[in-house]
Amino acid sequence: MKRNTKVSLAVVTAAALLTIGGTSGAMAAKLITSKDIKNGTIAAVDLSPSVNKDIKKAGTPGPKGATGDQGPAGATGATGATGATGATGPAGPKGDSGLTGAFYATAVYNAGDANSGAIATVACDPESSDFTAIAGGVQEIGVGGNNAAVGSSFPGRMDWESNTPKEDRLDGWIVQFESTVAPENVTIWALCVPGTDIPVKNTYTKVEDE
Repeated sequence: MKRNTKVSLAVVTAAALLTIGGTSGAMAAKLITSKDIKNGTIAAVDLSPSVNKDIKKAGTPGPKGATGDQGPAGATGATGATGATGATGPAGPKGDSGLTGAFYATAVYNAGDANSGAIATVACDPESSDFTAIAGGVQEIGVGGNNAAVGSSFPGRMDWESNTPKEDRLDGWIVQFESTVAPENVTIWALCVPGTDIPVKNTYTKVEDE
């Protein structure tokens, strides 16, 4: 707040008049106004201590007002409308076929060369089990002769020491004929896929009544 300094100036002026009057009775008294004082010539030391104190107080900021309580949160606004469906993006490139690297493995048995028990097999790779035979079958060449009906046809590899299929081996195809006499000319086929592990899930079992 700017305070009026005219009161202090009047005191100074009165003191000046008394001084002048005391030194010379012949000098006429004259009232000094703000017009007689050049701007910037009155310093703080020329003012009384009480005036200086009031001036210093004028620049002191007042205490901070108390903060009011926060009001309650407003209600949640309504959900906006669903935006329009964007355009369908372009189709991606065609992926690799699940049969990439697949091949047919065949084993040919001529002139009754099927193994004992009339069993014929084909391996996807005799040196590796990193294949799965996903399909297979048998082809008997020629009509008549020593042809035989097929009793079993399934994926697997044979253990010739026990004459039974190996466990957890599906990297080939096994065919067993109903006759103990092997056919004279037969080819076993297997469709082999590399690096593919296809589990076996039993979905049905019939138990005979005791």
